Amino acid sequence: MSFCESSLEFDLFEDMRRKLTRLLTEEGRDVVEAERIALYVVQGVREVPKLLNALAGSSATDGEIRSLLDLALDNASSLDKARALLAGTDEQPVH
Repeated sequence: MSFCESSLEFDLFEDMRRKLTRLLTEEGRDVVEAERIALYVVQGVREVPKLLNALAGSSATDGEIRSLLDLALDNASSLDKARALLAGTDEQPVH
């Protein structure tokens, strides 16, 4: 959680992560694996709503939009990790 993120935002993303974890475990995934996948998904998408709001609105500066774009793209690699876990091709060591 970043300092500029509200507790409401944090709670919303945490609730999404828990729901996704529950869904994946109900589908037969190991709890730890489901937690990892859900975390990667949430990390991968958490900046996207901010970027979309900035693009749709008229008050964001080009610099703000570019910064949000960079954050969204930096976090997109987390979605690749989630995809690899879901496909069973994760080759990362478990920490």
